Amino acid sequence: MHRAFTLMLFLTLLQGALAWAALGSAPSNFGTATTQARQAARSLAAANANAGEPVYTVTQSTLDSGTVVREYSDASGVVFAVSWKGPSLPDLRTLLGDKFSVMTSNAAKRPKAGHSQLAVDQSDVVIVSNGHMRAYAGQAWLPSALPAGFDTGTME
Repeated sequence: MHRAFTLMLFLTLLQGALAWAALGSAPSNFGTATTQARQAARSLAAANANAGEPVYTVTQSTLDSGTVVREYSDASGVVFAVSWKGPSLPDLRTLLGDKFSVMTSNAAKRPKAGHSQLAVDQSDVVIVSNGHMRAYAGQAWLPSALPAGFDTGTME
């Protein structure tokens, strides 16, 4: 586990383009080394009285490494959830913002079992990360900021 955690931390720092924290604030800026596409605003009709206003939007970035990062933002532009999938880890310090320290402190408490999975389930943040070299995936969200009706099981 120690090797896996060290590798994850090293890759995270290696990917570190200057950017702003995302989870709980504005969407990330992964620098010019990404391709960004704003997906169509998704609407949750049951949760929204004004059917014309999207409840949340999804911004997708494809990093040079091929990793796809999705950021889910509410109507005011605050990111309430993120997901990633690809051959390398994105800059998790950037993606998780101040919740990065929650992830690293929980990873440090785990026994050295050699597993490449991490799950943090706290009242203020949920982080699920797993994978191995060339195949990483994960999700993180702020439970209190999720729009009504948002299903974290459908995050890609």
